[in-house]
Amino acid sequence: MTGKELVDYKGLKALGIRYSKVHLGRLEEIATFPKSFKLAEHRNSPRVWMLCEVIEWIDVRAATRQPKL
Repeated sequence: MTGKELVDYKGLKALGIRYSKVHLGRLEEIATFPKSFKLAEHRNSPRVWMLCEVIEWIDVRAATRQPKL
């Protein structure tokens, strides 16, 4: 990995992040999920995320989970 890999919405689902596009947008607005961007100015250009940022987000969430009693 070069650290510059990108992941699209389908890629997020493959990583286990099954949030809707609307919910992801809300999380981005309040800065609790990595910010997405478009690779082109075209209206239909898909939004993508930096894979390293998404994996870091997953790791932080996993580290803060509460153990089951």
